[in-house]
Amino acid sequence: MTESKQKYANFPERELQVVIGANINATTLKTLTRLSIGTYEMSFLQQEKGKATNDAVKNAIHQLSKQVKLTVSSEKTRDFVGHQIAQNDEVLYKVWITTPFELTQSGHIIWVRYTELTGDKKTGVAFKLATAFSPDDVTNLIKVAQKNAVVLGEGEAFTLKGNPPPRFQKKAAATAETGAETAAESDAASAVAADDSTSDA
Repeated sequence: MTESKQKYANFPERELQVVIGANINATTLKTLTRLSIGTYEMSFLQQEKGKATNDAVKNAIHQLSKQVKLTVSSEKTRDFVGHQIAQNDEVLYKVWITTPFELTQSGHIIWVRYTELTGDKKTGVAFKLATAFSPDDVTNLIKVAQKNAVVLGEGEAFTLKGNPPPRFQKKAAATAETGAETAAESDAASAVAADDSTSDA
């Protein structure tokens, strides 16, 4: 049996390869591998949504920088709606806002890369696909990137984690445990009944 070929996400940085892991739905998987249109091709509506997302990212990054004392900068590029960088001596955060993937769509992705510059030098990546974002969405995404952080070897790819496995597997295991407990309880109850009948005799 041959292993399925690894699929790589179209991650903004070429130096870090990002593999799409298991349990990521087919629509998202397809989107993560596609190239987005450039900023010059965006429609007026897409530009408005992109600006709103960019403002949300700036808001979230500046709130974070106040808490952790980070230096914030941004880079202008025609490939992304926005690219924010926040860092200090210990950590580096990079946030990219992609442009939409088609002229008729307004959905876009926020990518977050979290890198520890000292200690284990862990790297974490997170993404969110939506048509609109709030500062809270961005803050939560940054936390997810921190939570996903792992130590990567030289040239090793980061694997995106999907949703947990389907719930019915857990329910089946729970049902089996419940069934075992019920069987044990019924055995105990029958033993008590037998004792009661013996004592009556």
